[in-house]
Amino acid sequence: MRRLVTALLLVLTAFAVPGSGQALPPPGFASDNIEWLGNVPLHADTAGARIHDHYLYVTSSHELTIYDIADPVNPALLSTLPIPQQPYFAEEDVDTNGKVLLIGTLQSLLVFDVRDKAHPALSGILQGGDSHTITCVLDCTWSYASYGQIVDLRDPANPKAAGNWLTAKAGGPGTQHDVTEVSPGIIVTSSVQMWVLDARKDPAHPKVLATGDSGDKRFIHANLWPRGGKDRLLLVGGETAEAGTGTSCSDPAAGAFMTWDTKGWETSKKLTLLDSYRPETVTPTTGGALAYETYCSHWFTPRPGWKDGGQVAVGWYEHGTRLLKVSPAGKIKEIGYFVPAATTASAAYWVTKDLLYVLDYQRGLDILRVHDGKVASSIAPHATGLRPDQAPAHLRRVLPGSVMGDKWRCGGLTL
Repeated sequence: MRRLVTALLLVLTAFAVPGSGQALPPPGFASDNIEWLGNVPLHADTAGARIHDHYLYVTSSHELTIYDIADPVNPALLSTLPIPQQPYFAEEDVDTNGKVLLIGTLQSLLVFDVRDKAHPALSGILQGGDSHTITCVLDCTWSYASYGQIVDLRDPANPKAAGNWLTAKAGGPGTQHDVTEVSPGIIVTSSVQMWVLDARKDPAHPKVLATGDSGDKRFIHANLWPRGGKDRLLLVGGETAEAGTGTSCSDPAAGAFMTWDTKGWETSKKLTLLDSYRPETVTPTTGGALAYETYCSHWFTPRPGWKDGGQVAVGWYEHGTRLLKVSPAGKIKEIGYFVPAATTASAAYWVTKDLLYVLDYQRGLDILRVHDGKVASSIAPHATGLRPDQAPAHLRRVLPGSVMGDKWRCGGLTL
């Protein structure tokens, strides 16, 4: 047992935090255009984060943490503020304008003052304002929540319940998960029937401008409308519950990444589904899940430079991070993947045109570089885990070749 513990500790120390010295790539698989740069092994129960200016705000089941990412390869920890939240159901898509930050937990909406990044502080509480996701509207002077609550935040120290966006149209939009402000006061709901809402004149009583319906009642998890709603394409992601609950990830309509057409939406009042994509790979050596798949696509972001098409990075749980290319017609094609062992990738965020942050329920924060051509990646295509020639001498002495040999063995299965 002592020898096993020693070996595990040596392996853990080899996976260095960026900037701390030599770092070995994790065992797993990646396409030859994705390079692993490092890992911050914290916040391993995070469901997402927010990048604003050159700061990263991360929530988990027990804290809010703020990093300075002016040097994105070496994020600098500025502060950690304890905030009890439910594991795996912490504030997912935490929102902020760099001054006010919103977190829903323990049946309350918590409003934080984050102007001093080293000393964030609770500034206001609204009892009964908790929700799965909460979004800033009109520069965080209002908030819209996934359960419908509209909150007046013009005085952040005294948040006030102001209405419910679910009543903006008779019948409601069906099951909803999130809302996204695409431009000041224009909001798209992630719901079975998506709504485009106008909150510019009266945020407490928004108007429905347009709707989008897939026709098959698929669950909608998130949406982004690039270029402030000026783009032809609306990007949409789904998600499913655990297998066995009636909707499986094997269902073609479940958990897909989608493109929707917005052309002429202001006149037609309609958004139209164009294409859906789910990973087609089934083996780890070609980017398939290393573990049994329980969930599907999650938070995603388009690569800088997007205009009526481009690239998107998606956190895809056990399928890791998927890099997709979208044509101007909305057709989706996979062009890359990063699937380390034990991954449960929750969210993927572009920091620069080349650098990508991946928040993972198991691994914390992975830092990746995406190349437009093939590279000698630090986690190779069809990788075989940690090869003996990659490991320092002290690891080669401790770990036998049967574990770190020419093939990676997992639970008796040679991959």
